[in-house]
Amino acid sequence: MHKKTKSAWMIAGAGALWGMIALFVRALSAAGLSSLEIVFFRNLLAAAALGVVIAVRDRSALRIRLRDIWMFAGTGMVSIALFNLCYFYTLSHSSVAVAALLLYTSPVFVLLLSMLLFRERLTAHRLAAIVITVAGCACITGVFSEAQAVAPMTALCGLGSGLFYALYSIFGKFALRRYSAMTVSFYTFVFAAFATAPFSAAHCTQKVLEQPHTLLVGLGLAVVCTVIPFLLYTGGLDGVPASQAAVLATVEPLVGSLLGVAVFGDPFTVWTVLGMALILSSILVLQLPPRRRPAAEEANG
Repeated sequence: MHKKTKSAWMIAGAGALWGMIALFVRALSAAGLSSLEIVFFRNLLAAAALGVVIAVRDRSALRIRLRDIWMFAGTGMVSIALFNLCYFYTLSHSSVAVAALLLYTSPVFVLLLSMLLFRERLTAHRLAAIVITVAGCACITGVFSEAQAVAPMTALCGLGSGLFYALYSIFGKFALRRYSAMTVSFYTFVFAAFATAPFSAAHCTQKVLEQPHTLLVGLGLAVVCTVIPFLLYTGGLDGVPASQAAVLATVEPLVGSLLGVAVFGDPFTVWTVLGMALILSSILVLQLPPRRRPAAEEANG
């Protein structure tokens, strides 16, 4: 399989696994864990699980240079931790539809940052894919089907969640130049857990000790919806542009919508179907070969 195609499938697979997160988050919420406690619990267990894998397979993957810590502080503390804080604030002050739509402005931020930092070109395919993706997410989340009033601070935090989510692709690109996907993912979880520990560790530990079954749910969240997709996504970044990766990962709301219908009885509307079709179309658009210039034009310049 061609490297670019394999990377695209890896990133789409990561998005699909992230789309299953509601199964575990709702169970932990029902057990009394707050959003911030779930973030800490998720990253702590993910770091522990991946640390065990690394210790067994290749301990050299734990070695990093001190001067490169900024990369992992970027993926863990700046991106993952701040993304979750902004996203959960938006969720608590608006509808799920608005929070999800603002989050999936991330491909736009990735494209802009990639043009600035990596000199990626704004091709017609990438621009079309981003527009189609945002429209698809809007349809799935139901923004077009009902009026939404959003306070300025809520909108700002929602856009912040999209920006910080996008920054993972950017910091991850830098880190992958020197380290494996496993190393990048492990230290991302470590730094994200470290950043949220002061605000949630004590209460989270108390609730888990009172309800031991939450540890199994947390491990499911850590392995199925965190370690595996982050390894897939981070590894996939090595084979496709960051802007394309951000669009491919938007299969997450598609899977989340299907899961909501099948498991939680969420309504399945025409808008949902249209949104899914648009997101799938954006992925297909990204797989189209770039348009070649006419031979005469190439000869002249």
